[in-house]
Amino acid sequence: MELKTRKLALRPLAAAASLGLASAAAIAPSPAAAVRPAPYEVVDLGFGGEARAINSRGQVVGEGQLAGEAHFHPFLWTGGTITDLGVLERGEREYGRATDINDHAQVVGFSVVRQDPEQSGQHAFLWQNGVLTDLDRSAYDSMANAINNHGQVAGVRYIPGGRHAVSWQNGVMTDLGPGIATGINDQGQIIGSATGTGAALWVRGRAYDLGAPAGSDDWTPVAINDRGWIVGNAWAGTDLRAYLWRAGSFVDLGTLGGSGAEAIDIDNRGQILGLSQPAGADAATHAFLWRDGTTIDLHRRGVPEYPTLDALGDRGQLVGSVGDANDHAGLYRLRR
Repeated sequence: MELKTRKLALRPLAAAASLGLASAAAIAPSPAAAVRPAPYEVVDLGFGGEARAINSRGQVVGEGQLAGEAHFHPFLWTGGTITDLGVLERGEREYGRATDINDHAQVVGFSVVRQDPEQSGQHAFLWQNGVLTDLDRSAYDSMANAINNHGQVAGVRYIPGGRHAVSWQNGVMTDLGPGIATGINDQGQIIGSATGTGAALWVRGRAYDLGAPAGSDDWTPVAINDRGWIVGNAWAGTDLRAYLWRAGSFVDLGTLGGSGAEAIDIDNRGQILGLSQPAGADAATHAFLWRDGTTIDLHRRGVPEYPTLDALGDRGQLVGSVGDANDHAGLYRLRR
C-alpha cells in the first residue's frame, strides 16, 4: 500500500515520549567519519514485479509475474529458489502481494477475493510452511502490512464506517480503532495513523500520539526498529522531508543537497534508507543511507539513479525493483 502524508489537526492522546522506549535526549549529529561500503551489485530475481521485504536470513518476498502465470502472485526467494505462495482465489481478477517476512519465514500480505460477481476486495493472508491462510474472511477489504518474529501481524481492515488499524496473532484479531497500522517491531510496538489524531504508536493496544515535526501538521511513520526508533515523512511547505523520531524528539535527516527527502526503512543499528536529490534543478533522485548524522549517497556506491526501493536488509541489502525500467523484482547487495 502506498501511503500519503495527511495534514491533520492533532489531538493529544498521551505523550508517547513518556513511555520510556529510549532516552529522551535529542539525537545530535555525530562527527564520525563517513562509512565507505563496498560498491553494490544488482541481483535480478528474473521476473517482472517488485520485492517488498527481506529478513535476516536474506529471504526476500514481494509480488511478481512468475513463470507460467499471467497474474501477479506473492513470492518467496531463498538464495535463488523461487516459491510461488499462491493466491486466495484464482480467476480473472487474481492478484497477490507479499508485504513482509520474519526470520521464521512466516510471510504476510494480501490477495484479491470476489465479494460478488461485480466486485472484488482483498484479504490479509499469512503464509507459513506451504499453507496460505486468509486472516480476515469476514472483512470486505483487509491487508497485512508487517509481521514480527513472534508472529504478531499489523494491518488494516475496512468495515462499514471506515478503516480500522488491527493486529492478528494465532488467528485472533485485535481492533486498535479507526486508522491504519503499517509496521511492528519485536517488542510488539505498532506504528501507523489513527483517524483524527494523526501519526500513532500502539503499545499493548493503547494508542499514543507521536506529535509532528516542527513546521508540519502531521507526518507518516513508515518503519520502526526494535529500539522503538521510528522513521517517516512530513511535508514542510512544498517539500517532503524525512525524519527520525526517538522518544519524542524529531531529527530532520537532511537531504543530498536538494530540497526534499523521503525515508523508506530503518534497521536495528539505526541505519536509515531514503531517497533524495543532489543540488541542481535537474538533479536525479538518489538513494542514501543515514546513520548518526552521516549521509552516504549510494549512487556513488553503484546504485543507479531513480531507484525503486522498499526495504533495508540487515546486511545492507536494498530491496525493490531493478533493471533499466525498474520492472523486475530484485535487490542491491554489497559485493562480496
